Amino acid sequence: MASSLESALQRALSVRLNLQISLSQLSIIEEWMDIHLDRWLEHNPTPPDMPDGEGVSYLAMLGSDLRRVWWGTWGDPRGFVPRMADYFKLCNIAKSDAQLLDRIGELMEPRLVGSWIGVWGGKVTTGWHFWDPHSWKTVESMFGTHEAKYQLKKWVDDHHVERIERFTQSIGDEPFSEVEIAMPGESVDEQVAALSRGFEQFSGAPLGAAVIDRLRGAGVPQFALALRIRGGKIVRVGGLAPGIALSAIDHLCQDAKVGVDPKLGKLVGALGDGITRVEYGRAGGIETEARAGVDVYIEPSEPAAKHPAPPPSESN
Repeated sequence: MASSLESALQRALSVRLNLQISLSQLSIIEEWMDIHLDRWLEHNPTPPDMPDGEGVSYLAMLGSDLRRVWWGTWGDPRGFVPRMADYFKLCNIAKSDAQLLDRIGELMEPRLVGSWIGVWGGKVTTGWHFWDPHSWKTVESMFGTHEAKYQLKKWVDDHHVERIERFTQSIGDEPFSEVEIAMPGESVDEQVAALSRGFEQFSGAPLGAAVIDRLRGAGVPQFALALRIRGGKIVRVGGLAPGIALSAIDHLCQDAKVGVDPKLGKLVGALGDGITRVEYGRAGGIETEARAGVDVYIEPSEPAAKHPAPPPSESN
C-alpha cells in the first residue's frame, strides 16, 4: 500500500498534468508560451519538498471568454522559498524586484507564500503572492505616497478595515500590486451593497442593478474586493464572490455584458470538482462596463478518465 506521502506526491503530479492538458483547449496559448508555463509548473514544490510532507495548494482561473488563464500555488515558506528563488532566477528577475520581495517578506513574515503565472493580452505575466491575512498598518507602510494609497486609506478608515486577506505582486515590465479586502457586513445583501460602493469609489461607477441581483443569490457572505495598483493608480477593480453553479455563471455574464466561450463548462469540469470563486472585474478606472470581464476559479484535481491526455503529437 502506498504511503500517505507517496499518495500526496502522485496527486500533485496528476494536478500538474491536468493543468498541462487544459492548455491544448485554449486558443490563447501560443507555442512560445508553453516553456514559461511548464517552467513554472516544474518549479513548484511537491509534498516531499514541504515540511512534514504538507500539501501544496493550487488554484486555477479561466476567463469566461477563455481569453485569460491564471495558475497559482502557495504553502509553507520553508518549502516554497527555495523553489521560487530558482524559478525567478530563470525568469531573469530584476534586482529591484528581488529586493522588493525580500523587503516585503521580512516586513510581513507570511505563513503562506507562493508564485503564480498568467496569460492575457498576448503576454505571459508572473509573480508572487502571500495568501494569509496581514494587518492594514503593515501593508500601508509598504506603499509610497500616491493616489492609490490615499484611496485605499479612505476606504479602510470609512469601513474600519483592520487587515487585507491577500497580497499579490507581479515582476517584470510595468509591475503591479494587488490587495484583497473582505467586505464588511454579516449578510450577503450587506456585503454585496458594500462591494457596489467599492466599485463606485475605486472605478467611478457602482455595480449594475442586474449584477447586484445576481450576486445576491450567493449562498454565503464571503465577498471581497480586489484592487490592482500600477504606477500609483488603481487600474483594476475586482469583485470576488463565493463559487456558484456553472449555469449561474452564464447568467452573470449576460448581466455583465461579457462573453462566454462554449468550451468553458467542459474545461471547468475537466479541471476540477466545481467553481470555488467568481470574479467580476473592471479595468482602467473607467465609468462604464467596457473592459469588464468575469473569471472563474477552480481548485484543480486529477484528470478524469473521460478527459484523457492527448497523444504527444497533439499536445502543445
